[in-house]
Amino acid sequence: MFSGRDHDGSGVRNRVELARTSGLVLLSCLLLGACVPQGLAFRVDKRVTITAPDDRAEVTLPLTVSWQVHDFTVTKSSTADGSDAGYFAVFVDRAPQPAGKSLAWIVRKDHSCRPADGCPDADYLAARGIYTTTDTHITFDQLPRPSNEKRKERHSITVVLLDPAGKRIGESAYQVDVVLRRKGP
Repeated sequence: MFSGRDHDGSGVRNRVELARTSGLVLLSCLLLGACVPQGLAFRVDKRVTITAPDDRAEVTLPLTVSWQVHDFTVTKSSTADGSDAGYFAVFVDRAPQPAGKSLAWIVRKDHSCRPADGCPDADYLAARGIYTTTDTHITFDQLPRPSNEKRKERHSITVVLLDPAGKRIGESAYQVDVVLRRKGP
């Protein structure tokens, strides 16, 4: 007669292990389901398209980076509102500020840059590879030199959208990487 267990009790032990494992898997699924990121936009934002130079192109100075914009009104006017109006921030060899943060976020730990003194201004930002513009292009007469001159000189240029108050709109960033060939010695 079958009693559901072996002579040594291992059948019962295996069923208990299976029940315990199933319970842990179910609990894990419930807990992980509660960990869904909130507030993130999981859609492709195609409002900006970098048109020149091509990604990973070999370039010389001066370097002009151009882009097209769609479904976005370019303005610095404070009367514009929402995520469909604003201007651009361009970053050379550095990451932009997080979504919803202004350019001042980048300098938040620099105690020499005081908002009461008008900092960060265009010169301060440019010294750190950050530029703002309402144009759909930007020209660099110079780019930072690498510390190792024997390697290829690679640079990343990133464009993000800013609202009229200077805060980054969304998480989208539009980037082109280039290899710079300097003329002369």
